[in-house]
Amino acid sequence: MTNHPSLPAAIYLRVSGKLQAGPDRYGLQAQEHESRAYAARLGLKVARVYVDHITGVSDDRQAFGQLLKDAPAYSAVILGVQDRLARDVPLSYTMLGALQDAGLKVYSAGEGALDLDDDSSALGFGIRAVIADQERRRIRKRMYGGKLAKVRAGQPVAPLSAYGWQRDVLHEEQARTVRWIFDQLETKGTLAVVNALEAQGVPSPTGRPRWQKSTLLQLVANPVYKGVYEYGRKGERLTLPVEALVTPEQWARVNAAVVGRFRNQGRAGSLAHIYHLQGVAHCGSCGKTITASEVQHLKSGGTLRYYFCRGTLKMEGAHCPHRTYYRIEEVHEVVEAALGQLASDTAAVLGSVEAVPEVRAAPQDALARLDAEWERWKGALRAGAIEPEELATERRRIDAARARLLEAPATTPQLDVQAWQAALQEQRAQLSLGEALRAAGITVLLSPGGAVTFRIRASG
Repeated sequence: MTNHPSLPAAIYLRVSGKLQAGPDRYGLQAQEHESRAYAARLGLKVARVYVDHITGVSDDRQAFGQLLKDAPAYSAVILGVQDRLARDVPLSYTMLGALQDAGLKVYSAGEGALDLDDDSSALGFGIRAVIADQERRRIRKRMYGGKLAKVRAGQPVAPLSAYGWQRDVLHEEQARTVRWIFDQLETKGTLAVVNALEAQGVPSPTGRPRWQKSTLLQLVANPVYKGVYEYGRKGERLTLPVEALVTPEQWARVNAAVVGRFRNQGRAGSLAHIYHLQGVAHCGSCGKTITASEVQHLKSGGTLRYYFCRGTLKMEGAHCPHRTYYRIEEVHEVVEAALGQLASDTAAVLGSVEAVPEVRAAPQDALARLDAEWERWKGALRAGAIEPEELATERRRIDAARARLLEAPATTPQLDVQAWQAALQEQRAQLSLGEALRAAGITVLLSPGGAVTFRIRASG
């Protein structure tokens, strides 16, 4: 370790948070005073003080990182006390090692020199690191127990400050926004509500003009809005009643609706009730999914919605020539008319049933013989009996033979057409267009020009 006694020293201080560094707190001042007094006894001049406001188990230390960068300018670094370095055993060793690797002597005003290369000093350092870590755990456990006791006594751990409250006081404007959000999410998707909030100029809980979907989802999932404050972990979850902003029934409905939309179950509000072909339609040209978009009509102010092939998007490689955008209402009319014909045309049904591969087991004996033959050919190459080109030829031959054994002919499953048509009629009467297509096992193929054909999935 390189050391230059003529260079000045630095002081490194740490407190767990900015509140401990306030003008009415004296932790930093006490650490700095002890460190400067220790530097004076060693005859070292202090050039700079580095301070981190962070917990003792975190290694995200901006000031410490800067100290390491500036290390060539110093001969030593002084701590007020060892646990200011860290309160986690592995992290303590890592940070001390980093300081020593940077060429610095390390001192603690409370414990003296800290040196991992000295057996006696390293032993003392390790013992004190374990004690600091244990003390941290005891403090955390004691604080957690105190918080649980406070909740059992009927008080929240801290004044209620969720969106809609400010330190236990109801914020009427925010509370109205919360109620409006819950009302909207019963019938609309999260993206629509986020856009509406931004259009109305409602600040997000962080004060920013833009809302995030994740913010909205976290808000509606918070049980405090149905009047339940929760606290606790590790199997002990305590609750307190607080003023509710929505009824428990509405809270449950909205959260169930949000989960349903996330899982794409086609509930109202997920837009599946608008885009009926989403997930059941494919391009007749390239086979890619038919997706949808919407634009604002500049004159009327209304929304125009379209279906188009996803294979035309740049993110998909934009390889499909089927670039037409179709108004969703017009496509739905064509699909409805085609379904009506399908419900009464036996030949059309049979012509739409999708052929599926026949499931059959490959002959294991034949596959084993091919594997054994391949091993013999590889042995022949190792023995010098054949050339690599000959081995490659045999590999292609054996692969082709394996493929023939494994290939399964496509078969058209038998379908009870009359029963299927009767079920389709019932599904069309009771379900939306998209739900009826899914229930009947129908895939829609949308081809250039707007022509519609069907594929029917049926069991053999």
